[in-house]
Amino acid sequence: DTAIGEVFTFLEKHNLADRTIVIFFSDNGGGGGADNTPLRGGKGRMFEGGVRVPCIIRWPGVTNTVIPLKPQRNVPANDAFLTSLEIVPTLLAAAQIEPHPNITLDGFDMRSVLAGKAKSQRTEMFWQRRADSAARYNNWKWIKTPDGEWLFDLSRDISEKHNLAASKPGILAMMRGRFANWKNQMKETKPRGPFRDH
Repeated sequence: DTAIGEVFTFLEKHNLADRTIVIFFSDNGGGGGADNTPLRGGKGRMFEGGVRVPCIIRWPGVTNTVIPLKPQRNVPANDAFLTSLEIVPTLLAAAQIEPHPNITLDGFDMRSVLAGKAKSQRTEMFWQRRADSAARYNNWKWIKTPDGEWLFDLSRDISEKHNLAASKPGILAMMRGRFANWKNQMKETKPRGPFRDH
């Protein structure tokens, strides 16, 4: 909090606040002794406590509610399905920069979503970490690890307490299929960075 305050103080002091985008987010849920309530799990886990993260954006002229530089409670939240993959396409579009024609971006320009003028284009997301796999499609969330397999309806169970894997075999098969399709797409895609396992 102190560091963010220092950034805002600097922006205000130098009259840059009204033309500066500030984005704050985490790369994973809290780990160790963090309390991620009401989310289940934490860092390193595929449950929402490990993959759902806070994201605070102050973007004058874009976000429908500009977070004031001074602390304020009860700032409205946007619960749209968005990911960090949206950051680069959004900033490129804002800067009016076209991506290289040989580069396929995995995200999209989310400015209209942040402004409250459109719904998110994102309908799915996939995760793979060592032997742990997960997929989200709309409100469905599938997880498979060496410890078991789970299926949740996040629209009714954000805390992932009710495993629906046994009672929803059709949805379970659909989620497994979506994950398998994503894995196949990744195998066919040429590496785009220093990581072999992309």
